[in-house]
Amino acid sequence: MSLPLRVMLIVASVLTGFYIRKKLQKSQMQIADVVFWMFFGMVLILMSIFPDAVVWLTELIGVQSPVNFVFLVIIFLVIVRCFSLSVKVSLLEAKLQQLVEDAAVSKTLEEERKADDESE
Repeated sequence: MSLPLRVMLIVASVLTGFYIRKKLQKSQMQIADVVFWMFFGMVLILMSIFPDAVVWLTELIGVQSPVNFVFLVIIFLVIVRCFSLSVKVSLLEAKLQQLVEDAAVSKTLEEERKADDESE
């Protein structure tokens, strides 16, 4: 793995770490999200510090070059994150639908109560 790529991975990881820290201090991120992105940064830093491990894994898996392996790992982690966010969005949509239904029923019952009170 080339030195410029290693430096770029370390710089990107450090900058991401600072950005995440800033967002966490402003309470703009949940802890679970912070943990994922810190893990992501640590993976990039470890691949930068230990390029021999990346070369060994590249040969073990049968990828043509270490750079392709690095991109493969990054893409895999981003896809995993995308899937977990998709699951979270689905759950939130179901909760929102239930909340809307509950609000509609409550409003209907309230309107019926008002109509009964006025008719008496």
